[in-house]
Amino acid sequence: MSFLRRVALGAGALAISFSACAAGGTPKDLVLVHAGTLPIVLTAPHGGRLDIPDVAQRTAPDAAHAAAFKKWGGFQAGGDANTDTLALRISAEIEKLTGRRPYLVLAKFKRKFVDPNRPSELAYSDPQATPYYALYHSTIRKFVDDIRQAYPAGLLLDVHGESKNDDVLMRGTGNGDTVAVLVRRAGVRAITGPNGLFGQLEAQGFQVFPSNRLPLWNGAENAGFNGGYTVNVYGSQNADGIDAVQLEFGGRYRRDDELDRSAVQAARAIVAFYKAYLENATKERR
Repeated sequence: MSFLRRVALGAGALAISFSACAAGGTPKDLVLVHAGTLPIVLTAPHGGRLDIPDVAQRTAPDAAHAAAFKKWGGFQAGGDANTDTLALRISAEIEKLTGRRPYLVLAKFKRKFVDPNRPSELAYSDPQATPYYALYHSTIRKFVDDIRQAYPAGLLLDVHGESKNDDVLMRGTGNGDTVAVLVRRAGVRAITGPNGLFGQLEAQGFQVFPSNRLPLWNGAENAGFNGGYTVNVYGSQNADGIDAVQLEFGGRYRRDDELDRSAVQAARAIVAFYKAYLENATKERR
């Protein structure tokens, strides 16, 4: 199939996915959920484009709550442009490459109503937003539990966008914490080595930060981009988690004219990582 044909099909699928929910405003309308057949979960909390009917927008924290927000990157109401599209196209490309589908949980609602990458007490101001947040996270929890039951190892990739450096893809693992089981099982090379996740991303053309030549544990991950609420809740530092990585794509990778290239390159890297470190993994005994 030609590249242009794949672009057209991807754009068409995306249009169908979003138009299908435009007529309604229930949680099921505004949280896109795909069950998978690979031990990989893609999540995208901040790319939503739709209002939530009859739900008030979030309000900035008062002084008493500012410290709580600071722990998770502060209060942000703007979205991560095109991360919804990017996550969908990465998922579709992984399926083309493997014949199997990753799990996917994607917020279609705007971040100004609910921020799914925050604890519930910081994620929204209007109690009527509770079901949207709850569906997003209960689905991730189910998918993580399903993977833990069915596979010896799994990976959650939380897709974000960053504007600090347009040309960089930032790594967020809490400086190794959220991939603790993977590192114990396979070593740091599973993250930064040639066949590791960020080694493969670099080989596909992404400029990764921090450099794969730096030690994983040296605190080099950029504060504010080094792993948010989602990877901290579902990461493998927790007894009920799986290895989890936050991917912060710079603006260049999310431009309309670069999205398909970015999705193809990211999918190739993820599949190469899967074949090296997940496909034949043995379950770690805790």
